[in-house]
Parts: sequence; C-alpha cells; structure tokens
Amino acid sequence: MQKNDLHMSRLERNNRRNSRRNKRKKRRWIVRILLLLLLVVTGFGAYTYFNLSDSIKNGFKKSNSTEEVDPNFEKFSMLVMGIDENDARAAEGQTRENSRTDSIIYMAVNKNQKRMDMVSIPRDSLTLMREKSDNNNSNAYFFDKITHAHAYGGTDGTIDAVTNLVNAPVNFYVIINFKAFEKVIDSLGGVELYVPFDMVEQNANGEEGTVELKKGWHTLNGEQALAFARSRYYDSDIERGQRQLQVIHAVIDKAQSINALAKVNELIQIGGDNVTHNMTMKQITSAVSMFASNDINIVSHRLGGYDAMINDVYYYYPKSSHLQYISSVLNNTLERNIPLAGEILNIHYQGYIIPLSKNYNKNTSVSPRGLHTPVNYVTLVSEDLLQNLPDKLTTADLAKDPTVSNENKPE
Repeated sequence: MQKNDLHMSRLERNNRRNSRRNKRKKRRWIVRILLLLLLVVTGFGAYTYFNLSDSIKNGFKKSNSTEEVDPNFEKFSMLVMGIDENDARAAEGQTRENSRTDSIIYMAVNKNQKRMDMVSIPRDSLTLMREKSDNNNSNAYFFDKITHAHAYGGTDGTIDAVTNLVNAPVNFYVIINFKAFEKVIDSLGGVELYVPFDMVEQNANGEEGTVELKKGWHTLNGEQALAFARSRYYDSDIERGQRQLQVIHAVIDKAQSINALAKVNELIQIGGDNVTHNMTMKQITSAVSMFASNDINIVSHRLGGYDAMINDVYYYYPKSSHLQYISSVLNNTLERNIPLAGEILNIHYQGYIIPLSKNYNKNTSVSPRGLHTPVNYVTLVSEDLLQNLPDKLTTADLAKDPTVSNENKPE
C-alpha cells in the first residue's frame, strides 16, 4: 500500500482500483483487436497466395520456343498476344487453340535501367515462319502474314515468327482474350485515354455499331477500351497498334494510382479463367513489383512499312530501317549484343521476300540472291536498302528513334 493511501477515503481507494482494472481491460482489448487484425491479414494473405497459386497453375502452359530468363530477373522480354476468343465464337466451336492473334505486342523490360520498350507488330507483317509438322522437325521456311503463324505452329509458331522478325528472344508469353481484357479494365474502374476522332465500333461479339466514342479525353470502360484498341478502319493497322500500346500504358498508370489490395483476388480470378502463360508464381510477383513502381520509363515504338497487294491479298512489308532500330533497342534493353543489319532476316532476304514461297531455310548459308529473281511488288526507299544501312547501330544511334510519330497525339 502506498503511503498516500492511508490518507484516502474508502471511496477514493475503490475508484483508484476500478481505474486500474479499466486500464488493464482496455489494454487486453487492444491486444485482442490487434491479434484479430493480424489473423485477418494473415488469412487474407494465405487465401490470396493459394488462390494465386491455383490460378497460375491453371493458366500455365510451357513453350518450347522461349528462352531461359536472367536468373536474377533484372531483365526479361514478354510477348503479349490478344486473341479473338469470345462467347459468341466459342458457341460456334472456336477454341483458344484455333483463335487468331488479334494483336501482338513485344515488351523488353530492364529493372536496373528502369525502362520498358514496347512495339506493336502489325498482324499483316511479312515475316519468316516454319511449316507446321507433327515431329517439329520441318525445315520448310517461308514468309507469310505474322497473324497466320498460329495456324502453322500454334503459340510456339507465333513466338518463333516474332523472334525471326525482331531478332530478339522471347522469355515469357501471355495470351489474353477479349473477356479478360474488358474485365481487367472494368475492375480497375476504367482507364484514361485520348480518343483521336469520333468512332462507331463493334463490341467483343462482333455486333456492329454498338460502341460509340467521341473525340477527346475519356475514362473508358472495358468494352469501350476494347473497341478503341481494335479500331482499324478509320486510319491504319499501324495506328491501331499504337492505340493498343496506349491502352497498356493507361492500364499500368491506373494500377499504380490505386490501392490494388482489394482488387487482387478479383484480378487473379479474371486471369485464371482467361489467360494462358508460361510464368511461375515467383516470376509473376516479381514482374508485378516492377510495374508497381512509378519510376519505370515506358517507351513505345511503331514499326513502319510498305503496303503491298500480291494476288489481290494485302501484306505489310516492314521498313528495314525501323526493323534495325527496333531490334537494336530491344536487344540493348535486354543487355544483349546489338545485331548486325544482315543478321535480321527480313533485311537479309530484302527484296526477295515472296509470301508462301517455301524456298527458304534459315539453317543454311545459301545466299538469298540465289533463291529466285527479285520481287517487284514493293520499291524500297533509299534509307531501307541494305547497302545504305549501317552495319550496326551504336548506343548513340539508339537515342534517335526513327519510328516516332506525332500523329493522333492529344491536342
């Protein structure tokens, strides 16, 4: 008993004892609440972990055409393929395997450089690919539209064709359908995009005139953003590709700007049902942490080219100068050697590229000049002729991007 307690009345002593009891009870409740919160957070984390793990396993499909990634995961490349898979086409018997690649986007990411380079590859681009075979040993190489590569060799066929075109490796691939595209954007609450002109477009099921967009800045929902990204008849396939890159940039910006914790399981479920990939859980979480950073510099490139009609079929002949720059900058971001101009196959076979002409074999050293007579369906400008291209670009050359265009920029 404290000395002062001798001079206290019984009432005062009771009040002091009650005050101490109340403080002890309050501390106990605080501890209990903290423990409960810890259990809730831990439980949510465990649920998210197992949900994510199951989703990743369900969507995982190994590729024989990708290259091993840097073990430190400081740099990697990813090929994003958007496919025209939706409920209407599924009802008609279309499967993911026989869906077309509606969009093809190559990304090169370097964590230390805090940089990501993106290029959208026009789906009509002529590129070298291999004939599909059951034993995967076919040596019948030929040029065709890159969108047809999937028909010749599935996912691996598209990966091979992209590698042939840009002369850069693919570490990871992601296939996403229309449904996932729309749901991801709706889950984020829409994305801010600049619409360069009034548009009246079809929806994901191909119903014409169902999506109307007005020129200017707008917060687009999933359906509207898909129509924006797929529109091609108002300008060109090149501008369409640039819109797709704008959407990806806008999605990353929106994901960085909001607290995504409440959206984690929703996004995981969307991906699990509608995405195919070849990434492990650790690789996905590492990639997400990179994109969550606000200081990554995203650089978009366009692949210019020539329009060509061959036997009443439209093809896109990529510009050699653009291909050399894009190949060089992608390899530089991945910290690989900058290629020689002649190592890029579209440049090596320049002027002798005939769609579906199966006279090519990239495993031989036969000179392209000995294959057949030169084609005359496209006339290359001086800057795209092999003899006028530099043998190899320097790092200083990479600072001067010839693929940049100011068309359809916000006013």
